[in-house]
Amino acid sequence: MAPIAGTIPPPVSWAQRNELLYVIIDVECKDIEHSVTENSFHFKGTNVLESEKKYDVTLNFLHPVNPDKVTNKNIGRCLEFTIYKKESGPYWPSLTNDKTKLHFLKANFSKWKNESDDEDEMPNDGMFINDMLKDEDMDNRFDDFNVDDDDDSDDNIPSLSQNDEDEDEKKDKDSDKKEK
Repeated sequence: MAPIAGTIPPPVSWAQRNELLYVIIDVECKDIEHSVTENSFHFKGTNVLESEKKYDVTLNFLHPVNPDKVTNKNIGRCLEFTIYKKESGPYWPSLTNDKTKLHFLKANFSKWKNESDDEDEMPNDGMFINDMLKDEDMDNRFDDFNVDDDDDSDDNIPSLSQNDEDEDEKKDKDSDKKEK
């Protein structure tokens, strides 16, 4: 669906999990209107800083979603919508059923989670951390490194420029003169 005359599509990013989608409107808006149906997402709003910028976009989902389980957060600089897929399952190859690439739509890699990551995830029940903390040798774990404070000298590090070398030689000569 084309935007209403005088409006532009906002920058939109998205990410997904097996059971849900994240749709993020990446602009700070006021006068917000949004709706989600089983097959589409519609957003309309006005830019907070530039009130002449009006946003309007409709995204037609690749597969059906559950419009009753939609939540949203206004984070200030963006609006984040959590939309549950109608059927949990394989990842969608794209968010929309559009055949052409939408210039305003991109993946949000900070929220993205690969399909294979779900299987590799360890339950975070704290058992692993608790087992580490119970270890009696916790204080002695790094003794095998044999690090001495005396070896932490940078005397043998070469200089990075010729000027540094010249200054170092001059200082050495000056200190030799003072010693004599």
